[in-house]
Amino acid sequence: MEIMGEKINTSRKSVAAAVQDRDAAFIQDLARRQMEAGATYLDVNSGLALHPEEEAADFAWLVPLIQGVDDLPLCIDSARVQAIETALQLHQGRAMLNSVSGDPAQLEAILPLAKQHRCKLIALTSSKEKGIPATSADRVEIAQKIAQEAAGHGIPLEDIYFDPFVLTLSTDQQNGLVFLETLREIKRVLPGAKTVSGLSNISFGLPKRRLINQVFLVLAVGSGMDAAILDPTDKEMMAMLRATETLLGKDPYCVQYLKAFRAGRFEY
Repeated sequence: MEIMGEKINTSRKSVAAAVQDRDAAFIQDLARRQMEAGATYLDVNSGLALHPEEEAADFAWLVPLIQGVDDLPLCIDSARVQAIETALQLHQGRAMLNSVSGDPAQLEAILPLAKQHRCKLIALTSSKEKGIPATSADRVEIAQKIAQEAAGHGIPLEDIYFDPFVLTLSTDQQNGLVFLETLREIKRVLPGAKTVSGLSNISFGLPKRRLINQVFLVLAVGSGMDAAILDPTDKEMMAMLRATETLLGKDPYCVQYLKAFRAGRFEY
């Protein structure tokens, strides 16, 4: 399973301060710890910048800095074309873009960049017109439209990671079920497409959030989720993931499970 390390995000006060102060050691340490914990991509978000040129300048500093630690690919987390272009011009290897929605204007702006730079793509099952639909059927319909538009730009389905959208349980107890149903249906109607999601929103407003997040991860992986945006330095969460993949037959001869055990990653 692919893991997008989520910690380099300026919504976190410590990261915002490090980016503002150009604290290279802090950012590189954050990148290194996520990489060593098992991340396959590092999500990079500098969305608190007020103006596009400021966000572009942040990415111009962040991308080579982070890739100076390791050649791990980055997940460029921005909705601003100027910032995305700057990041992709500096990125070594094949990046991922996070994200596009079903909004036609956004697709028109982002898909040519994804094609030009051979990027993988996270696609949200939402649109400007419909917002975040309440039903799995409407979310899947948006996914199909995005897939069709991407194909028109020469982007293969296997390069698209659809996000079924996690909404919090505390506002509607059906939100977890709608997510899982959407995930399974996307895998059925768009064979070859991948799925991805962050997890923590499911538990917002509830006690014992880590417990809910961990069980939700198990259910999502069991439903076919291909990638997760999470904190790979959370040993308990990563242990839960390794055990789940092993039980689902996704870890031949339990190699990854045993490797993690010997590395002490189950000690928490």
